Amino acid sequence: MLSPTYIPYLDAILQGGLMQPSSMLIAGPAGSGRTIICLQSLFTAAKAGEKCIYITVLSEPADKLLHIAHNYSFFDDEVLKCGNLKLLELDKEILTKGDYATLKYFHALAQDNPDRVVIDPVTVILGISPSFEDDRELLPLEKRAFFVNLLRGFAASNTLLVMTGDLTGDEISTSILSHLSDVVIELGGPDPKSDDIQRYIRIIKSRGRDFVAGKHDLKLSAHGSSIISRDLP
Repeated sequence: MLSPTYIPYLDAILQGGLMQPSSMLIAGPAGSGRTIICLQSLFTAAKAGEKCIYITVLSEPADKLLHIAHNYSFFDDEVLKCGNLKLLELDKEILTKGDYATLKYFHALAQDNPDRVVIDPVTVILGISPSFEDDRELLPLEKRAFFVNLLRGFAASNTLLVMTGDLTGDEISTSILSHLSDVVIELGGPDPKSDDIQRYIRIIKSRGRDFVAGKHDLKLSAHGSSIISRDLP
């Protein structure tokens, strides 16, 4: 089943939307629009009756996210009051307990069968340690197993999982998150060393589905994000 992203013209670029369940990585530098896109998508999905969760990971606290969202036309206090959209903070104490405790936290959320979940930014979790050992990060195979289990937990609950990452350039192509995600989207901003001075969005990967390749202009306004593509009718 295809589900809309609720971002104007992004569904057209993705040739109809996103498979559900599936996982998507939105990667880009700070200020590229990752948080606004995710908030806009979840608020709009929640208005349509979907059950959505936004998890912030050692980043903007939930009250600040609400303050940010309040500045955009997609904000709707009713979806918060009725529980269609929940903004949660992954407690630092859970992360410091390591991989087992963190995976248990996410699996507990998945058991509530949410329609959409955002983890922002998931890259913080790349530095996680084993729950029953001290003073080391997970080895590459252990880290891969952790994220495979995380993605499988949400897939089993038929959840559309969106993860954001502070990744750019070669970091995106080499990241384990890109390898495991079904869809990978790159966001870019003005580059003073380049002629490309516009924000852009680019689909890097869409497993098993076609998409409109190339960079597409990304606009941020009081209505949120929108996309302009010369390759779309």
